[in-house]
Amino acid sequence: MKNYQLILFLLILILSGACKKSLNDNQAIKSDVERFLEKSEDNNISDTLRIQYLDSAYSDLLNSGNDSLSRTYLKRTASDFYMLNDYKKAIAVSDKYYNFSAEAKDTAQMAKALYLEGISYYELSNNDSAFFSYKEAERLFSGLNDYENLAAIILYKAHIYYNIGDYVLCESEAIKALRLLREQKRTIEIYQCYSLIGTALDGQNNNEEAIKYFQLALDELENFKDEGYTEDEIEDYRASCYNNMGLVYVKMKRYDEAISMYTEALEYRGMKSAKPFLYARLINNLASAKLKKGDFTDLPDLFIKALHIRDSLDNKSDMIASRYNLGQYYVARKDTAKAITYLSMAYNGAKAMHNSTDILKSLRLLADVDVKNSLHFSEEYIRVNDSLQEKGKADRNRFARIAYETDRLETEKEELAKKNTFIIGVSVVVLLFVAAIFMIYYLNSRNKKLMLIQEQQRANEEIYQLMFEQQSKIDSARADEKTRIAMELHDGILNNIYAVRLNLEFSNRKSDEESVLKRKGFIKELQQVEGEIRAVSHDLSRNVIFEQNQNFDSILAYMVTSQKNTVGTEFEAHVDATIDWETIPNTTKINIYRIIQESLQNINKYANARHATVGIIKDDKIVKITITDDGDGFDTAKTAGGIGLKNFKKRAEALSGELAIESAPGHGTTVMVQFPL
Repeated sequence: MKNYQLILFLLILILSGACKKSLNDNQAIKSDVERFLEKSEDNNISDTLRIQYLDSAYSDLLNSGNDSLSRTYLKRTASDFYMLNDYKKAIAVSDKYYNFSAEAKDTAQMAKALYLEGISYYELSNNDSAFFSYKEAERLFSGLNDYENLAAIILYKAHIYYNIGDYVLCESEAIKALRLLREQKRTIEIYQCYSLIGTALDGQNNNEEAIKYFQLALDELENFKDEGYTEDEIEDYRASCYNNMGLVYVKMKRYDEAISMYTEALEYRGMKSAKPFLYARLINNLASAKLKKGDFTDLPDLFIKALHIRDSLDNKSDMIASRYNLGQYYVARKDTAKAITYLSMAYNGAKAMHNSTDILKSLRLLADVDVKNSLHFSEEYIRVNDSLQEKGKADRNRFARIAYETDRLETEKEELAKKNTFIIGVSVVVLLFVAAIFMIYYLNSRNKKLMLIQEQQRANEEIYQLMFEQQSKIDSARADEKTRIAMELHDGILNNIYAVRLNLEFSNRKSDEESVLKRKGFIKELQQVEGEIRAVSHDLSRNVIFEQNQNFDSILAYMVTSQKNTVGTEFEAHVDATIDWETIPNTTKINIYRIIQESLQNINKYANARHATVGIIKDDKIVKITITDDGDGFDTAKTAGGIGLKNFKKRAEALSGELAIESAPGHGTTVMVQFPL
């Protein structure tokens, strides 16, 4: 026993030590992760080193458990990868972050993981995957009533619709986001919404409405000061909005207004150094507006200046626009060779970047300028235009299909949830019904058991009462017998003994023959007294034996043989001695007793019999009771509905037995009951 306890104690120590070691290891990993993340967020070190620290943090997180702290670290790691423009790693970490959150059934974290995944896909121009992630995140944020993140997700979706050229859906989603953003008074996002709606309306050639929304964006900038934005930051946003408005004014041929906006934007402080991309764009668009107006002042120098800045920034997409504009300029100046050179460079750059819009613009102008290759460029333009239209249509259909599939999956989930709820509800009802049936059955069984116990108690009480009545009768008979014996002793034996004693005393005084003969007579009288005493002794012995055998068969026998009636019927009882009455239930004995009692009462009342017999025998597992008399008998057909016979039948049924009554007028009666033990 001691060895067993020692082994158990050692096992507990080992397990607790292992658990403690696992906990300590996990805490050490979390500590390392925190240290790596802090180092990765140090802006004073190179991006390469920061990414290496993030890699180390992510590697440790893969070996840690799935808890709330691990998920928080994964979110932080994915965000840091995104900020360092390593979008592929941001996607990988976001995917792990989503899986951990789904495993923990943390819907809020699942939505944030999809959010990070979506913006990372968007930066990689993977619009399909970005849209799917946005759509799933939108569903989760909507279910959580997280309107802040929901508005951001819808705005990102609007940008995707703009990228694929579906300006109507872009406008619709942006307005949906704007409604949520206004309620939250999120200034920067409201500004972005107005700008995007204006751009979408421009894409629909709804120029006047586009100008209105750009003006709303400019008006929103007045709220930036209240949120702590500097004047330089506000000027950057204003310059960007002026650039977009200028493009619309050029389309509306309101060149002076476009030139005024570009010129004002270029005068903002620090534009050239702080926002070189926007600065080059403003110069290029200013030059383009002047070209379309027919004002060649500072041209082509402005175009060339913008091209050089873009080249220094390696901004290939904007370099295409600069070369295209230079081609337009030389077309206007009738310098076909230079025009073809710049347009060809723009066309080749657009092809390299798969920029269909710039390809079409370049081909259209080349077909007009390069007479020699005009047919080739025209055919290529038609082919690319048809392909672009097909691609646009396919993109719209694909995104519509993604939206439909996402909605369909959501509908199926809801239907499945409803079905599960219904199944659970039905199961609960069935279980409750089964439980109710079981409870009813249990209560009924318990009630039956209680009734059986009560019936047994009543039977015990009746047996006790019968035994008490029997004992009372015995006590009464014993008292009568004692009184009789006392009288016999007093009146008979004592007087005789007293007379004999006196005679003997008198005769002892004489010795003659006559006296001897008298003494012999007195001795005979003493013998008679001895006989009387012996008779009394025998009576007392019988009474003792009767008292010592108070079992059920003796009760029955006494009940039968003690019957008295006015016609002097002689009663006999024959009880099978092999019956073990102790094993028979009291309820059975009560019914036997009552059947015999009822039969004896009927004999006393109606039979006028000279002789009656009660017999109880056991045949295998069957007990047979027979009560017979030689009295007047009766017609069983006429008395079939009597109360006595009904009681006989009920008691026979209680014994699971059979009742038979045979009688006829003048031929006595026989009552037979048999039942199984």
